[in-house]
Amino acid sequence: MSTDPARVVVRRLWKRYRLQKEEGGRLRRRKTTEDHWALRGIDFTLPAGGALGVIGSNGSGKSTLLQILAGVLPPTSGTAETSGRVVAVLNPTAGFHPDLSGLENIRMLATLHGFDRNALAEKIPTIIEFSGLESYIDQPLRTYSAGMMIRLGVSTAMHLDPDVLIVDEVLSAGDLSFQRQAVAKARQLRDQGTAIIVSTHALGDLATLCDRLILLDRGEVGSEGSADQVVASYLQRVDADGGKIQPGAPVVGGARPTTPDGRLRITSITINGQKDPSCVETASGQPLELEIAWQAEEPVDDAVFRFQLFRNDGLFAHGQNTVRHGIEIGRLEGSGVTRLRYERLGLLGGDYYVAVGIWPDEYRSLTTGEPYDHRPSAAILRIGADRIAGAGVAGFPCEWTIERDPSAVDIPSAEEDLA
Repeated sequence: MSTDPARVVVRRLWKRYRLQKEEGGRLRRRKTTEDHWALRGIDFTLPAGGALGVIGSNGSGKSTLLQILAGVLPPTSGTAETSGRVVAVLNPTAGFHPDLSGLENIRMLATLHGFDRNALAEKIPTIIEFSGLESYIDQPLRTYSAGMMIRLGVSTAMHLDPDVLIVDEVLSAGDLSFQRQAVAKARQLRDQGTAIIVSTHALGDLATLCDRLILLDRGEVGSEGSADQVVASYLQRVDADGGKIQPGAPVVGGARPTTPDGRLRITSITINGQKDPSCVETASGQPLELEIAWQAEEPVDDAVFRFQLFRNDGLFAHGQNTVRHGIEIGRLEGSGVTRLRYERLGLLGGDYYVAVGIWPDEYRSLTTGEPYDHRPSAAILRIGADRIAGAGVAGFPCEWTIERDPSAVDIPSAEEDLA
């Protein structure tokens, strides 16, 4: 953790909402109020160059905390103090006007954060290039898709020289390429001294960006510490509350809906000898064998077979396809079986969705193309792992050795031993 002066200081922070309820029968109804404490006694300090991740289930108080830090909501009691320029991205359209163009919105937001015309003129080309919206920047914001708005908002915020950057969920929104670009920029800002507070369900992003995490549970800090420690605590709570993936459950944030075109169908999926399983149990470091049986309703010349694993929080943990492996499939007719084998599967313990698909093209399958056939949650892969296997998502064979310098060790003499 950085030893630089504090940029964010939160002390005994409480936030209450007054909820209205109606009671009584049809003829005698009366309204009552009920107190709901969204935050309960939150305390933390964040220095310049520090990055704090906030995780927790829906309704745990994450967004309320970030809105108070951004100045959108007042606390009920306690204090939340920030120093320097605070830039917040709380939703895709925060601070924007739908009838203004993308460029006009950039200028408006920058002006609100104290930039004069000359300083802004230097930043606008960089903001537009980072967003990738060059062709749309003069169009009104109401014509933008949600993903385009996210690109514009995140790009603008990250280039306004923030001393404190507050981001709520949007780092895990948008397309995968922009997500990676935004997380890389956030790391750069952190290394340059920006204090960052981010809330997202993409736990992998938090682990690479944040040096410290807090887990909120019903408005209270349930756990605080390193990314590994807090994520482990969170997943334990999720499992304890019934958060293990259940057979047939849809993928959480890992794959968008698709519409198979039917020309090439998956007829069965076999994992480690189990045909069309709902759940397969194995252990980290053990072999994994996949068989995809298919039926071609008409000849197909461009098929790509894809295998993917998503963790139970939606994190994309691993993927492989025939193009990546340099396999020339050629024309597919009639029926057949495509096989994939891992001698040692290196994923650590947890539940993973198995996604299997056949696509007409590797790159279209990642953007707007539709598959020949796609099973986004074909089965659940339940992996067990000993503590020795490591932490995180992946495990690798390793060996620890310790060498000691004999001259630096104070070894007692035989006379001293006898004495």
